[in-house]
Amino acid sequence: MDKKKLIISDAEIPTIVQEKVDLAFTQIYEEEERTMKKRSFRIVKTIVATAAALGVVILSGVCITNPSFAEEVPVVGNVFSSIGHKLGFGGDYEKYAKPIASDSLNDAVALSQTVDGNTVTLQDIYCDEKAMYISMIIESKEAFPINQMYPDLDNKDMYMFYLFDSKLKYSFETEDSSYNNNSLDYLNGEFIDDNTFQGVVKVDLDYVLNYYSKDVLDSSDYYTDANTPVSHYELPDSFTVDFELNDIVTDINNPEFSKLSTEEQDSLGFRNEYENWWIDGPWKFSFEVNVDRENTTSRTIAVEGVSGLSEITVSKTPFELELEYDDPNADYIVVALDKDGKHMSAVNNLDMVPVDGHDISEITLYVCDYYDYMDEIKGLQLEGDGAKDILDEKALWSGKIEF
Repeated sequence: MDKKKLIISDAEIPTIVQEKVDLAFTQIYEEEERTMKKRSFRIVKTIVATAAALGVVILSGVCITNPSFAEEVPVVGNVFSSIGHKLGFGGDYEKYAKPIASDSLNDAVALSQTVDGNTVTLQDIYCDEKAMYISMIIESKEAFPINQMYPDLDNKDMYMFYLFDSKLKYSFETEDSSYNNNSLDYLNGEFIDDNTFQGVVKVDLDYVLNYYSKDVLDSSDYYTDANTPVSHYELPDSFTVDFELNDIVTDINNPEFSKLSTEEQDSLGFRNEYENWWIDGPWKFSFEVNVDRENTTSRTIAVEGVSGLSEITVSKTPFELELEYDDPNADYIVVALDKDGKHMSAVNNLDMVPVDGHDISEITLYVCDYYDYMDEIKGLQLEGDGAKDILDEKALWSGKIEF
């Protein structure tokens, strides 16, 4: 958490949605290194300002089960097992995922709510000490504009929706959470048909458990650096989440956009018919989360001969490895090879590495200079058989960890 910086301009504060959209475009269209480098930064905004700017109106709602949906789709592990591998964190979800709710007879059910004919269903959940994964199904009363949407660059069957205008309130929070951006980010998944989308949203708990308090933000004029005190919540064995989702948005390539003048194009804001497609809620849910602590294992290894970097902690969950190290200036990148010498490539964050398809009984870690990695090493054939030889030559340090 000490690696993250908060910078809020003295100018008029834009809405969290617009800032998140800017980040989304960075992740989608810019080169990988810009995506990876962003791990050093975190923007925190007040939800009060967001609500005022967007004119958000919170409506009452009740989470109900959808019998017809439940008859068609098995509850446990269906979405996880069908698309988890495509999302980069596949695994034996049937063994770990649990239904997100149960009825009075203790039978597994999904949580479903319909607003203006559009239904959002939360199906399954898995939470370990590092992340929370929720499977979600969206049923739109109007067909999704699939032919205008942008598919994933690496998997043309996968698409992404923004869930930025959302808020999660955790029962263990004791301070005003409006200063922490506890929103969801992206729902990644695939279409079942023209009106139905299934996906998985991931919540990095580091951003929930570590936060800047209101007093710290006030005293620092909303500017923080590596020396700014960070508050921390301990993750309980179980907790409750109140979840509000105000809209679901995606980018589209509407051919009518090209017919606009440059001035008209520049004047467009977020959520416009030429560049976006969306459905409005709000959908509101409340659910209990039980943390799986039995399947998370951590190992720490000392690092020698690398200035400013003393140790690396690797935490293994059923689906990912998290690489933790104190690197406030993002001077380094840590690369992992499995026991067979295969490069364990990340999806969106170099510090979170999927384990599916790898023998992780032994991990070899390499510390690389950030610029050497971005300018040279990552362009080499790390996905081939020569990854070990390349990293042995180019890295600053290496060491092994056994699980």
